[in-house]
Order: sequence, then structure tokens, then C-alpha cells
Amino acid sequence: MVSSVLRSLRWRATISIALFLIAIAIAIRSVNYEVTREILLRDIDTQLWTRLDAFKTRQQFAPETLLGPELAFTELALPDLRTASDLKPSVAMRLLIPSAVSGRPFPWFAGAWREDGSLLAALRLPEGVARGEPWRDSMETIRTTPDGTARLAICQGSNRTVLLVGTPLEPLAQAMREVLWFYVWTVALAIPPMALAMWWILSRMMLPLARISRTAATIAAGDFAARIDLAEADSELVGMATTLNSMLDRLEAIRISQARFNADVAHEILNPIHGILLQADLAQQRPRTTDELARTVEHCRALALRIQKLSEALLALSKAESAANRPLGRLDLEPIVEEAATQVEELAHARQVAIEVDSQSARVVGNADLLHQVFVNLLANSIEYSPVGGHVEIAMVRAGGRVVVRVTDHGEGIPVDRAEQVFERFFREDPSRVTTTGGHGLGLAICRSIMRGHGGDVIWHPTPGGGATFEVQFPVDKVATDRAYLNVL
Repeated sequence: MVSSVLRSLRWRATISIALFLIAIAIAIRSVNYEVTREILLRDIDTQLWTRLDAFKTRQQFAPETLLGPELAFTELALPDLRTASDLKPSVAMRLLIPSAVSGRPFPWFAGAWREDGSLLAALRLPEGVARGEPWRDSMETIRTTPDGTARLAICQGSNRTVLLVGTPLEPLAQAMREVLWFYVWTVALAIPPMALAMWWILSRMMLPLARISRTAATIAAGDFAARIDLAEADSELVGMATTLNSMLDRLEAIRISQARFNADVAHEILNPIHGILLQADLAQQRPRTTDELARTVEHCRALALRIQKLSEALLALSKAESAANRPLGRLDLEPIVEEAATQVEELAHARQVAIEVDSQSARVVGNADLLHQVFVNLLANSIEYSPVGGHVEIAMVRAGGRVVVRVTDHGEGIPVDRAEQVFERFFREDPSRVTTTGGHGLGLAICRSIMRGHGGDVIWHPTPGGGATFEVQFPVDKVATDRAYLNVL
């Protein structure tokens, strides 16, 4: 139960805000408690000083009244302020400090001492005060007794006497206990409605998140076109909603691309399989001569080779896109480029295309086997689309702090509007040349996937005078940190 509550953002926010508000309430009430105590204490001091003044006046003008065994002080002193005032306490005051508005006066006491310390007169003096020192060193002051039980006002009387008026502090303590209890029960009473209010407010604030959740559920149910409505999103959530919509668009594009890829794979494989089945059916319809059977077998072999090349290309693409854990290290690019050029020499010779290599030592971060495959694919592609007697160039340069390898041919080139399409899977500029070139439209896709996995890229530029230039770009002179191959095709 506790674990489920703590996992709820709404519960955590409600509890956190409630605790924060309670802490603020406690801090404010603590300050208010001290201020209230000071106000009540000052009220007591005011009445003490007023009674002391009345006591001193009585001694001055009616000293004979102080000679009795018990000081009849109440007949001359002013009445208690709460009983004398015509102001009626408010309901809030009655709830806050019931004892302060009860109408009962504070139990005042008084005493007068001669210079020798003998008691001259007394009014309800507490035992400790009656026996105590008449505080000759505390004249004209109001102070609390050392034990904290009473508040005393002391002054010098006539004929070298000491006058004292005081009151017990127990009523004040009782009033402060009532204040504290009032604070406790009002805060406790306010917590449930405050928590419910915060819960309701947070629930309203989380409605946009609920809409996002419903959108996600709609997409999970199969409606891949659903998107978060930015018009209803709060300004704080617009950025997140925009990012999620972009992610959904990207995932939708990947889903469509994957579906198209699956269809293309099926089409590419079924075409030669249908051709093989057709040749087999024709061979079974009537007796064939040895030459006819040989042509049939040769045709079937050519179709099987197409399936083999396609399977190898698909395997290479799969390895390129799942090679995130391949080790990347510092290596020299020159021998890799030269070895790739050597590997395609036979193909170049068959098409009467010359290969011009302009290499130099260059340190990069990468995987030698994958980079070798990139250059072999680019060179083979350029050779296949070069005219007979033409030439292909591969050159290494440094541009903008990065190593760049350019593979250039002088063939028919690529229309500008199809420049990015050539990197898509199974794209062929001229589908009619599938039979003659044996191309499957995966070579450039593999090259870009590998290079983006290295933190670089493969881009196309038109060759001046005709043809195509593919530029292999490596990261700017630093070790690639993201070795995950992005599914960008």
C-alpha cells in the first residue's frame, strides 16, 4: 500500500505540498505564539504598574490604611481591565483564549516592607514572596520571580519603605496552553480539506497528462496516426508534446519503412524464385535437348546467384545495423582504402574502368572490417555506373578538421531530386538495369548505416562535368562516443 502511494506522482505531490504548508503553518503559529505571549505579558505589566501606582498613592495620602493586619487594597485599586472594559470579546477570541475572556480577574497580591525588612502590610502574599527579600536592588522594575511562578512590580515607597504588587503567572500559562491547543486543533482540522483541495487541483493539472496517456493507448491499440493535440496542451507541456509527436512521426516513418522493406525483400526474393519455378515447369512440359537443359540450368543458376547476392547484402545490412558492440579503435585509413581498391580491380578490368587512388596516412576511429566494406561498396557502385573506358577516383583529404574520403565517377550521375533516395533500401536509379548490373539497391544504404554508426556520414555531390561523388565523412578528430547504429534508412 505504502509502495503504491509513493509510486503515485499525485500522492507524492499532495503529501509534499501538505507537509510544506504544515511546516509553514507551524512556523507562522510559533511566531504568533510568542507574540501572543508577549502581548499578554505586557497587558499584565500594564495592570501591575497601574496597581503599584495606586498602592504608592494610597501610602502617600492614606498611610493609616496600611497599618491593619490585612491590606484592604481592593477597595482603592482599579478593577481588573477585562471586567472594567465595555468591549465584548469576539467569537475568535473566545475560541482562542477562553480563560482570558472568562471575566474572572487575575489574583493580584501586594505587600509593603519597612527598611529593616519587616512586613508592614500584605494582601494575599504568597508564602515565598512574604518570606523573601524585599528586593532593594530591583526598585522601579517589573520582573519575574526566579522560579517563574509570579510577575512582580517593585518601587520605593515613602518613609524608606518598599512597595510590591504582583500576580501569579499560572493564568498566563493556562492562556498559552489554550492558544497552543487552538493552534493544534485548527491545523489538524484544516489538513483533510487542504489535502482534498490539493488532490483536486493536482488532478485538474494532470488532465493534459491523462490526454497524452489516452493518445498513447490509442496508438497502442493500432491507430498509428493519432497524435497529441498541441492546441489543448498547456504551455509547460508543449515542448514535451512536440517532442513526443516528433518521436511518433519518426516511429511511424520507421514502421512504414520497415513494412516497405519487408515487401521489397519479399518481392526481390520472389522474382528469381518465380523465375526458377517457371523454368522448372517449362522443362517438365516436354522433353528438352541437352542444349536446352543446359540453358535452363544456367538461367536457374543466374537467378539463384541473384538470391545469394541479395541474401548476402541483407546479412551485411543486418550486421551493419547491429554492430553497436563492435570495437572501435584508432586505425590508419590508408591501407584500408588501398585494400578496397585492390579488391575491386577485377570488376574494374572487366568493365574497362581505371581506378585512380590518391591515399595518404590518416588516423581515424572505427572498425576496419566495416570501413573496408564501405569503400568496396562505393567503388563497386561507381564502377558499375561508369561508362566503358572511364575512370573512378578515390581520394583522401582533410576538410574542416575531419578526414574525408571521396569516391568519384564520371557516369550519368543522379538527378538532384533523387539524391537522398539513393540511400534508401532497394532503391535503383534505373530499374531496367537490374539484370545487367545485378544490383539490389542495398549497397549505399549499408554504407550510410555503417558511417552513421561511426559518428560520420556518407553524402552525395554531383561530379562537375557529369557523374556522382560520394563523400565519406568521419567525425571531427575525436573518438566516437555514440557507437549505436541509428535506424535512419
